Amino acid sequence: MTDSSSLTQSVFYMACCNNNLKTALENFKPSEVNKIDADGNTVLHIASSRGYIDIVRFLLRYHAPRTIRNNNGLIAEQLAMNEEIKMLFNVNVRPKSDSDYFVAKTSDVEWVDTYNNADRISYENLEHMKRWVLKVPLQKLLDEIYNGYINKLQKLDEKQQEAIKDLTKKEIPKGLIKAYTCPSISFYKILNEDLAEVGSDFRFLSTQNLINSGYLDNEAPKGLGQHIFAAIIINHPYFRPFYWTGTSYRGMNVTQHDLKEYDKDNIVMTRSFLSTSKDPIVVECFLDLDTNHDYDNRIPVICTYEVKNPRSSLDINTISFIENEDEVLILPFVVFRVTEKRDDEINRGNSMHRVIRIKLEERVRNVS
Repeated sequence: MTDSSSLTQSVFYMACCNNNLKTALENFKPSEVNKIDADGNTVLHIASSRGYIDIVRFLLRYHAPRTIRNNNGLIAEQLAMNEEIKMLFNVNVRPKSDSDYFVAKTSDVEWVDTYNNADRISYENLEHMKRWVLKVPLQKLLDEIYNGYINKLQKLDEKQQEAIKDLTKKEIPKGLIKAYTCPSISFYKILNEDLAEVGSDFRFLSTQNLINSGYLDNEAPKGLGQHIFAAIIINHPYFRPFYWTGTSYRGMNVTQHDLKEYDKDNIVMTRSFLSTSKDPIVVECFLDLDTNHDYDNRIPVICTYEVKNPRSSLDINTISFIENEDEVLILPFVVFRVTEKRDDEINRGNSMHRVIRIKLEERVRNVS
C-alpha cells in the first residue's frame, strides 16, 4: 500500500493540488503520479475534481493512470468538475513508444541539408511540386500514392497499408494528415525516411519521368509517392486555413557530432516533415533528459523554430489524429538559419538536467 503521508508532503503533490503547473513540472516524478492519498485519490483525481485544466492535460500527456479508483470507487474522469475537463479524458494521447514523433534521434539527425544556396534549391523544389498539384488531377496523384508507393512499402504489412489508405480516403485531402499523425501505424517514420533519402534529387527523377511519358505533364510522376504526398499537403487549397507563423518546439537526442550541423549561423533546409508543438511541455514529455552522456554520447536538445512564411508550416492541432498536442507541422524544403546555440538546464524531479537549446529562424526567401 502506498505511503499516503509521504505523498501529501511532496512538492509535486502540493503543486498539483494548488494548480501550480510550473512547480509540478520542476518536481515531476513518474513514481508519484500513480500514488494515492488517504482518500484513495491520485493527483489526477484531485486536479480533475477541482477543474485544473492545465494540470489535468499535463498529467494525461505524461500518461497518468486513469483507471485507479478512490475510496468511493470513482476514477478521475468521474470526478471531472466540468465538461471541458471531461473532454480531456476523451482525447487520444500519444503513447510513450511514439517518442520520436516530437523528438529526433541520432540516426535521422532531423533530415536537414546544409547548403550555401539553400534558398534557390528550396524555391525550385517547391515550384516543381506545385506544378503537380496544378496540372495533375488529384485522383491521379492519390492513385500513385496508393499503388506506386504505399502498396510497395515492405516495412508495412498489408493491414497497415490498408489502414493508411482507409484514413486518407475518408476525408480527402484531410486524411493525409490523419494518416501521418496516427501513432498505431507510425507511417510518418517511413515517409520522412523516404523523403530524406531522395531529398532534392526528386526533381531529376521527376524530369526523367516526364521525358519517359512523352512530356505528358498531366500524369503523376512514377516512383515519387512520398513527394506527391508532401506536394498535396503543401499546395492543396484545403490546407490554406491552417497556414501558420510563430514559434514552435521540437526535441532531439543526438551526439556531439550531430550538433555541428547546428552551429550558429549555419543555414539548414528540411528534407522531410518536422512535427513541432507550440507547447514546449509536449516536447519535454518525450525528451530523454536522463541520457548518460559518458556512455552513449547523446545530448538532449530543445529546438525553437521561428516560422515567418505562412506557407512553411501548418497548425494541425484540430485535424491531427491526436488532438490537443498543439502540433505545428513544418513542411519539407523550409530554410532556417541557426541564430543561437547554448547550454542550459531543466529542473525535473527536483534535479537539474543538462540540455542544449538551439534557436532557428526561417530565412526570408531570396532567390535572385
